[in-house]
Amino acid sequence: MWTLGKEQERDMKNKLMWFYYSWASIMNLKYNPIGYIRDTSLQMYFMTALSIAWTLVFCTYIAGWLNIVPLLLGHVLFLFVVFFTYGIFEDAKRDGAKWFQDWDEKFHLAKA
Repeated sequence: MWTLGKEQERDMKNKLMWFYYSWASIMNLKYNPIGYIRDTSLQMYFMTALSIAWTLVFCTYIAGWLNIVPLLLGHVLFLFVVFFTYGIFEDAKRDGAKWFQDWDEKFHLAKA
């Protein structure tokens, strides 16, 4: 039976935990910026809009391997969705959202 070494096992656990926390930071309303919107229907709207947008981007990229038109559309969609997602964070920064200030402080401390 094949087994992982201690270092490989540790690396695998770290990667799985990174995936878990990355997923939670994006999809869990307890952690992501959309969770600070008080209206549940707006939270659902933004999460649905972002998920549809990112799904369209990746599906168009895959279709782009077959033809140039979907590939170009995929690039345009990708840029749109990146700026849309960035806009959420930029609004939080402009509005002085507490969660953004906390994340920004932790990010800069981690880089120091």
